Amino acid sequence: MIQRRSIDEVLQATSIEDVIGEYISLKRRGANLLGRCPFHDEKTPSFTVSPAKGIYKCFGCGKAGNSVSFLMEHNHLSFTESIRMLAAKYGITLEEDEKYDTEEYNEQQRKREGLLLALDYATNFFKNQLKSEEGKAVADSYFRERGFSPQTIADFDLGYSPKSWTALTQSATEGRFNLDHFEAAGLIKKREDGTFFDLFRHRVIFPIHDLSGKVIAFGGRQLEKDDRSPKYLNSPETDVYHKSHVLYGIFQAKKEIRLQNQCYLVEGYTDVITLNQSEVKNVVASSGTSLTEGQIRLIKRFTDNVTILYDGDAAGIKASLRGIDLLLEKGLNVRTVSFPEGEDPDSYCKKLGSEDFKKFLTENESDFILFKANLLFDSIGNDPIRKAEAVGELLNSISLIPDGLKRATFARECSKLMDMDEKILLIEINKKRKGKSSTSSQSLPITEEVRSLLDTPTELPEKGSYSGGQEQEKNLVRLLIQSGEKKFMEDATVIDFIINELREDEALQIEHPLYKKIIEEVQHITEQYLADHEINENFFINHTDEEVRKLAADMLTEHYELSPAWAENDLFIKTEKENYVRDLQSLFLFLKKSKLEALIQHNLEELKTIEDNEEKIQECLNYHAELTSVRNSISEILGTVIS
Repeated sequence: MIQRRSIDEVLQATSIEDVIGEYISLKRRGANLLGRCPFHDEKTPSFTVSPAKGIYKCFGCGKAGNSVSFLMEHNHLSFTESIRMLAAKYGITLEEDEKYDTEEYNEQQRKREGLLLALDYATNFFKNQLKSEEGKAVADSYFRERGFSPQTIADFDLGYSPKSWTALTQSATEGRFNLDHFEAAGLIKKREDGTFFDLFRHRVIFPIHDLSGKVIAFGGRQLEKDDRSPKYLNSPETDVYHKSHVLYGIFQAKKEIRLQNQCYLVEGYTDVITLNQSEVKNVVASSGTSLTEGQIRLIKRFTDNVTILYDGDAAGIKASLRGIDLLLEKGLNVRTVSFPEGEDPDSYCKKLGSEDFKKFLTENESDFILFKANLLFDSIGNDPIRKAEAVGELLNSISLIPDGLKRATFARECSKLMDMDEKILLIEINKKRKGKSSTSSQSLPITEEVRSLLDTPTELPEKGSYSGGQEQEKNLVRLLIQSGEKKFMEDATVIDFIINELREDEALQIEHPLYKKIIEEVQHITEQYLADHEINENFFINHTDEEVRKLAADMLTEHYELSPAWAENDLFIKTEKENYVRDLQSLFLFLKKSKLEALIQHNLEELKTIEDNEEKIQECLNYHAELTSVRNSISEILGTVIS
């Protein structure tokens, strides 16, 4: 682990325009620099770099951060890797914490480096074997039969492992490599007599790359049927390869996924390679396994839109539906394309050709929920029990979607498809989200006053998860980052005022996780009088937490600049940051008002659920009157209009 003072030294030495200028062309515009964003496709430059603050911000896609964030995002590096890269660029020697400068830690690092070295050597060995007489006779012809061009074979580092039991072992031995690393990588195995033999034999080899392009594992396919060994042989889990966190083809696809803002998900290696060669480059494979949370997080780094390409096998589709629900639960937009029976993405792409295949994908995309509904209801006929089971399974999927508007939209579509009351479906969906299994009970008619409240056309948050004032919370943190060290009153800074107000009023608890974390950290520093933590813009820009860095870069970037004509006339125009005193004075009142409105909505939702209990109804009505009275008083002070 790099010591904090070394990290600070690197950050102080770093020139953000030098770092980003190595990747994109920047032109000066006033105090800032402007270029085309490397994170999304744009014709008009909107990527702004501020040398004075050491931050960047794209007003097209919203990406923001400092030099470290840029390298992490652009080169897919970790924080530590980015710091090491900058240290090397500026000739800075990094100091490590003593607890990481141990023999045990160094041994782990040596093992990891040895693994990657063995995997890299094996990759080149397999690629070279493809050019041998044996390789040309069997493996090269296998790839060419599948239509893979020499360029595609090179792009995916495809190779061949010979029939010999010791071809790789012997080559590594002659190269004076440590065979223990090859064994740890799952490439060779030791016999009882201490000698080694190859595990991949007479197979075409599909290397598996990580995000940075390093080979971390292999898949090998049989060239001759042999019941004694599996058709596909895959590398075991190692220190560098964790199957549940890897997608085949992600290295080749990541740029196009980001540009297209869409990811095609297939099952196998050849599906990925064939589609990539046919100019459908935003495609990855789960390699025959059910989707995992780690793989979904990997996709989500590049896009929220996933289209699953299914083989034309109904049984296989139904078996994989449960795993696909994870995509919905993580907030991704899921669409599907299914192929004619007996076809898969590989075969059908070859049959149609590149252009017609891309047209087929566009014309046959279906939303996953509606696709699942059709799939479930196709075979049930008029059986009411099976229909109820199918409805329940479908509503389970809808209930996983975190976005309330999307859930409501799907409920509406499914009500038409299933000829069922939309309100009933919404009630059942909410029950599933709340973990209830009891059937819905019908509320009794109540007073006209209550009925008028219940008929209010407003979208209410779910009980127990309501929140209020998120925009005010954001503005509070914005003022903290932009002006925290500035004087608010004679004997108090902006930070002092914010911390004191939040401490005095328990109702003003910050709910947004990131904003809450920032407030709590600042509170801890101020209360403990930590002298080595000066809370200013640089504290947030160079924070060790990537989320904090990005938020700070976003909030410290001026969204508007004065035109040269105004600036030349020496006119004094207050900027957004210079109005911090005025903003802070009213912000807490707005925050209290928002919290009250959230409580009013929450109380109204609770009122809707009450059955035949006049006492409880009256209690809610009294509380409603109290809340609205306080809310109205605050609104009068603020001079706002009450809707």
